[in-house]
Amino acid sequence: MLPIRKFLSAVGLITVVRKEFQKIKSPRDAAPGKNVISLTDCLMSAFAMFNLKYPSLLQFDRSHRLDPQVQHNLGTLYGIEQIPSDTYMRERLDEGAPSTLRKVYKRLFAFLQRGKSLESYRYLNGRYLLAGDGTGFFASNVIHCDQCCIKHDHKLSVVLTTKQSITDLSLKARSYILANPLRTYFALWYIDDHKKITLIPIKDIDSLPTLLHDKKMYKELSKEVKAEIELAIKSYHYARFPDEKVSYYHNMYCAAIVHPDKKVVIPFVPELIMKEDGDTKNDCERNASKRLYRDLKREHPHLKVIVVEDSLASNYPHLNELKNLDMQFITGAKEGDHKALFKWLNEHECITYEHKTEDGVTHSYRYINGAPLNTSHYDFKVNFMEYWETNKKGGKQHFSWVTDITITNNNAYDIMRGGRANWKIENPIFNTLKNLNYHFGHNFGHGYKNLSTMLALLMMLAFFVDQVQELCCNMFQKALKMRQSKIGLWDKMKRLFSEYFVDNWNDLFNAIIHGQEKIKLNPINTS
Repeated sequence: MLPIRKFLSAVGLITVVRKEFQKIKSPRDAAPGKNVISLTDCLMSAFAMFNLKYPSLLQFDRSHRLDPQVQHNLGTLYGIEQIPSDTYMRERLDEGAPSTLRKVYKRLFAFLQRGKSLESYRYLNGRYLLAGDGTGFFASNVIHCDQCCIKHDHKLSVVLTTKQSITDLSLKARSYILANPLRTYFALWYIDDHKKITLIPIKDIDSLPTLLHDKKMYKELSKEVKAEIELAIKSYHYARFPDEKVSYYHNMYCAAIVHPDKKVVIPFVPELIMKEDGDTKNDCERNASKRLYRDLKREHPHLKVIVVEDSLASNYPHLNELKNLDMQFITGAKEGDHKALFKWLNEHECITYEHKTEDGVTHSYRYINGAPLNTSHYDFKVNFMEYWETNKKGGKQHFSWVTDITITNNNAYDIMRGGRANWKIENPIFNTLKNLNYHFGHNFGHGYKNLSTMLALLMMLAFFVDQVQELCCNMFQKALKMRQSKIGLWDKMKRLFSEYFVDNWNDLFNAIIHGQEKIKLNPINTS
């Protein structure tokens, strides 16, 4: 078995990835047939495409079909025995289950832990900073699959009112009005784009008669029933007008270990935001984050983290969920989202503190421990910190957070830096995937079931492998330094991969570091 540090190089990491792929069972692999290419080779081919930064599946397909060097190198460097066509790869991955890729991420993370590579990432109280946020990886007005979330681009409003007559209302186009005339029964009207009013029979809308059964007054409707009524009316409308413009999309919630002083981030397997079989409602970021943190706790029960997120995460259900998982938090808290909290702060005496750092920046803090998060959950206490940064030229930045870490003058600076580290999920991950040749915004294929999500997880896996190499692999670090930028390194790697027969990863990196002439890579196959 290779030493742990050897597993944290290209050859070791790709060996681990392939071995984990081989454990994924596929009924088609077991079925008799001459033309079956293994799921392992399909997964490894897609991984290689992202690892080599091909801009499209079509270009990858042409490259390995036309260039014998590419065929050879996919075998020697990635262990691919049979290279699938682009059509076959899409077909096989569309059948795959995204959940089967979880163990690959977990296995790579285990090698990082065993190699002590994460020790320098410990931050406050011996815990790791875990930045989390959502992002989109597919959107189309035409292409879609069963698991796409759906967004209707034309705004449609549903108004439930106590008014006895719709003439008492300010009527807006594209609105449904459910009113309670004479407080004895309900009536539904639709106002179209031309402000024409049409009475809609209640019985025409599935489930609406049941929801309103025995209800004669508006106040008899619970909050939950009102939400179901709105959903039923909107479903009726979009079935009635199917040609109205809609958008289909896939999002995912991502989390990664980060550190304010380090460029490299360590991503976990993203949680997909999508419809499951039979679902009629869209999935959402809040539910996806809940699933991700629960899975993280289940798979890594001893990993101590501080979750850092934006202001949307500073709500009671989410923060209480984190506390139940023994995860500490530093989450943004904007005044517009937390009016009651800021009102309470202004009525109580806070501690103020200020200091300067060697770069001439002035750091100013206002903080208090034990503040109520909001009026609805007054007993749920958080610690609040507001921060102003003033540079030497007088430029200012302002931030505010809530946390369950007790704030003092001694740790205010560290908490501030931890909270601001949330940007590392946006910049080193999302922006890198979109702008540094991973081609995150490109549609490599969508399929009918799971193709789009499988490809997104494989792209993130390729990013994970690159991050581990940047952190741990001496040869990768030397090659990156020689090429001066990641784009320069990716371009050089792909050129050598396409033009020369390469027998191993050491030869490839040595050719980048020292020049292919000195390493004597061959443009023809001499093996």
